[in-house]
Amino acid sequence: MTEVSTRLYWLFQSLIAFMPYLLAGLFAGALVLSAGVFLARFLLWKWLLPLEESCLLTFKSWANPTLDRYMSLVTYLAQGEVTVPLLIVVGGVLLYYNQNSAALVLAIGLSGSWLLNGIFKSFFRRERPDLWASPDRPMDYSYPSGHSMSAISFYGLLAADFTQYLDIPLAITATLAFAITLGVGFSRLYLGVHWPTDVLSGWIAGGIWLGACLYGLAQITGV
Repeated sequence: MTEVSTRLYWLFQSLIAFMPYLLAGLFAGALVLSAGVFLARFLLWKWLLPLEESCLLTFKSWANPTLDRYMSLVTYLAQGEVTVPLLIVVGGVLLYYNQNSAALVLAIGLSGSWLLNGIFKSFFRRERPDLWASPDRPMDYSYPSGHSMSAISFYGLLAADFTQYLDIPLAITATLAFAITLGVGFSRLYLGVHWPTDVLSGWIAGGIWLGACLYGLAQITGV
């Protein structure tokens, strides 16, 4: 009981120390997403929309059953059914090795990307592409791509944790994280469930959020 209480105390202290970086990351991500909406909707909308439609239709022309199955599998890597179990397992390993701050930031990284994405989807309410019938099209709004945000922020943090605490070479972890992020973003376009600017904005905002998480973790742990 004493060990659990001590661990919870240090987790709370880590959360308090991380709070400024959390707020700064959320604010910076929100600022970038707002700027993206302003540029797209009010300055570049007439030029961007036909280009985005052409891009999606080009991806649709590549469709075949094998690629369909592969893209559905890749896009699944950024869904909660995969990321939450990974968070529990990796977070548990980090806690076992007394890397409490790393486990906390990993959880904040995933939940923060969901929070930012949910707020902006509800606020901007961009409709999803509807260029062809797709059973994979979600019912919520389109901007920004939550899968893209989660992929870059969550798998980026996993890559950093695996390198820092499990001694796996950065070249391996970063390459895998980059491949998953790129694959997830492309899969959203191939499946016709996001516009290209949704994915790009998700990557940018998720990258900023990842940077804030990594910087905050470095500051509170001194690594």
